[in-house]
Amino acid sequence: MNDIKKLMLASPLLMAAVTAQAIDFKGVIIDKATGEPLIGATVQIEGTTTGAVTDIDGKFEIKNVADKDVLIIQYVAYETRRITVDKSVKGETVIALNTDNQQLDEVTVVAKKNLEGERALMMERQKSSVAIENLGAKEMSTKGISNVAEGVKKISGISIASAGQIIVRGLGDRYSTTTLNGLPIASPNPDNKLIQLDIFPTSTVKNITVSKVYEANTFADYSGAHIDIGTKEQTGEDFFNISFNTGGKFNTLGQDMYRMDHEGTLFRTPKLNSMYTEMDLTDFEDYARHNKLFNTSFDVSKRKALPEFGGNIGFGKNFDLAGNNLSVLASVGVSNGQQLMKDAYVRTLEATGNTLNNFAYDSYTNELKLASLASIGYSFRKQDLLSYTFFYARNASDTYMRREGVDYEDHNLIGSNSVSHIYSLQNHQLSGKHYIKDAWSINWSGSYSKTSSAEPDRRQVMFEVQDDNSLELFKLNRQETMRYFGSLDENEWVANLMSDYKFGDSNKIQAGVTYKDKQRDYKATRFYYNLNKLNPTITDIYNPSDYINQENIENELLTINLVNQPKDQYKAGNSIIAGYLLADYYPMEALLINLGVRYEYSRQWVDYHTDGGRPERSELNTGDLFPAANFRYQMNSNNSLRFSFSRTVTRPSFIEMAPFLYQESYGASQIRGNADLQNGYNYNFDLRYELFRQNGDMISATAYYKHLESPIERIQELSGGATVQSFRNADNGMAAGVEVEFRKEIVKDLRLGANASFMYTNVKLPEGGVYTNAQRALQGASPYLVNADLTYSPRIDDDRQISAALLYNLQGPRIHTVGISGLGDVKQQAVHTLNFAGSMKLNSRVSVKLQVNDLLNQPVIFRQEVPKTGETLEVERFKRGSSFEIGVSYTL
Repeated sequence: MNDIKKLMLASPLLMAAVTAQAIDFKGVIIDKATGEPLIGATVQIEGTTTGAVTDIDGKFEIKNVADKDVLIIQYVAYETRRITVDKSVKGETVIALNTDNQQLDEVTVVAKKNLEGERALMMERQKSSVAIENLGAKEMSTKGISNVAEGVKKISGISIASAGQIIVRGLGDRYSTTTLNGLPIASPNPDNKLIQLDIFPTSTVKNITVSKVYEANTFADYSGAHIDIGTKEQTGEDFFNISFNTGGKFNTLGQDMYRMDHEGTLFRTPKLNSMYTEMDLTDFEDYARHNKLFNTSFDVSKRKALPEFGGNIGFGKNFDLAGNNLSVLASVGVSNGQQLMKDAYVRTLEATGNTLNNFAYDSYTNELKLASLASIGYSFRKQDLLSYTFFYARNASDTYMRREGVDYEDHNLIGSNSVSHIYSLQNHQLSGKHYIKDAWSINWSGSYSKTSSAEPDRRQVMFEVQDDNSLELFKLNRQETMRYFGSLDENEWVANLMSDYKFGDSNKIQAGVTYKDKQRDYKATRFYYNLNKLNPTITDIYNPSDYINQENIENELLTINLVNQPKDQYKAGNSIIAGYLLADYYPMEALLINLGVRYEYSRQWVDYHTDGGRPERSELNTGDLFPAANFRYQMNSNNSLRFSFSRTVTRPSFIEMAPFLYQESYGASQIRGNADLQNGYNYNFDLRYELFRQNGDMISATAYYKHLESPIERIQELSGGATVQSFRNADNGMAAGVEVEFRKEIVKDLRLGANASFMYTNVKLPEGGVYTNAQRALQGASPYLVNADLTYSPRIDDDRQISAALLYNLQGPRIHTVGISGLGDVKQQAVHTLNFAGSMKLNSRVSVKLQVNDLLNQPVIFRQEVPKTGETLEVERFKRGSSFEIGVSYTL
């Protein structure tokens, strides 16, 4: 009894002694070769379930760790390390891990890897079965890259045209494909196959992976590049982050910004009352005389340009559910922008070099960008992972333009124009990964995407300047004053199922099936104002509601004519069912052979109306085999040689295969499709050398050749004196070139990176067009592209770090518009840009940044050849202006 009492009295003392031995252990885990922090590494006390996961800076903390406890540190593709706790060591313990080359070849863990850091992505690139290039969130943040469009421009051989189209190795938008987390996403733009990449802010992006070679487990409709956008996941410690930024363009801040009367804000999309399009013309005219049709006028107001603002909130959290892990991540960001372009101009020429139309213009643009991301992951039984991802983005812009000049009939005109474009994407993805014993795994995924493009309430009023400088309404054909409403909606469903079987040390067989169904609905409505009876006294162009108003409509001094013809709308669809077989085989340790074949049956259709209003359907149904072979020879641990061959397809877009006269918007080019269009087929050859060093240095050199069989080319024809664009299968074409890339650490913390592309493209055009040159370079292709960046990122101490980056881009000259009727091609001249991005982490919570974009502030210039005179004349010029941004971020 006395012994028990003594033990009870001693217990508090024993507990105190044990507690005194326990410490809060803090550490940071880095790559031994590069010093780069490793995000998402696991640290666990041996023999227990107690542990931690490293954060974005590679740091972790475990409370109540006993002296002499053993910590196990693990990270994908690195050697596992054990360390013994020593309570006498004060401060953070730096733990360096070596890469595990054997593990790099075969990683079969269900845990999610963090692929945001430059080093981790370089290892993915080095060990990939096919040649890839990538860019991670950390690198994009250091270099001040704000969206995916800016990111892909930093990858060799890729440029972006002024209309947002992606050009890869000289091949236009139709030759590439875009996926989100490996699943296709539809484009809301009727003229572009790919979705606009600036709709994806980097705050929601984990990495961008670009493959310019084909592998059989992806859809075969690309020859340029497969661009995969990986969204962020919760892979590290719990966090909460809030950031705020402000800035603007130097030529815009404090200046007058003009804007036509608008309804609400850019957060909402104005809608046209569907009742109007359901009326017959007589009922509509009567209704318009007695009722106000629109909530907006043609009036223009002005205000001073204020600084731009933006912000982002994000959080991530892990939950332990009976030994299983539930991870949640969410992010939402919003920003606005303003763009003033003054003293820009554009003109058109005739074959002799004389000017037909010559207009100077000032434009004033307001922008809104909104993006949100939610990700949920659930891992259980250590062999299964379920994931759900939701992504929403909205890019809206509203541009007012004042144009002044002389048209081809010598009318001295002033135009007042307002154009709004609203693009949105809503994407849902559900996927699962399941490991069955050691050899088998099953992956499945499905997605639903809804994209939309709206051009609501496009407006224009035209005025004519008289000899005495007075103004009159321009009434040449009763279509100069007008409104336009256009909308395009796409819905896309994708389902994918695949299974891997592993045999031998590193060999693998993969088989899968995929189904994709896409539906499109397009419609447009126009309203023309007949002003023939209206002769007001006009003092300025900014207050037309003084005479274009409901009172004058009721007095029948002006009338509104509705144009809503059957040919102004169409429905279209494309369904693809595919199956493939793919193998990774090592006949020897140094040689990987990746062989695959894919079968795709595609059914594509467009329901439209002819010019006379007769309903028609155009169809293109094909079944094709697409083989692919990728070889990698590992000369040693650092050097490798790759060779690739594949056959891929280029399918016509919906509007290209339907022979009706289509015009996206008033003033845009008229387009007539071609019911006889067939698929184009591409034969692709790539040879690449790669050198990767442990410290992050690398060199790669690539040579490629592409033979284009029956490529689809845009041609221009004359119809009734007007130029109409159409499409035909050309005989053949080709693209060839060389790409080089290197990254080098000059001294500690100072790195230089650069890539350059040199390319040659040629296409022989089909007979029947009015173009000047029977063969030419591919439209949009630059003969050379260069990127370079210099980055300095010293760490001051454990919590503080400075980063500064200077980024240079050179985009060579390229064909902007194909020359017709004796005139040469319009070519955009070479463009040089230089950006600066700097940031400083003040402590473990707070960081600040400064960015200055387009330091060179060069104008964008277009020139056109005039073969009859041998001259090359400037036909367009504008300047966007330099901009700056400052920001602050706080992380818990």
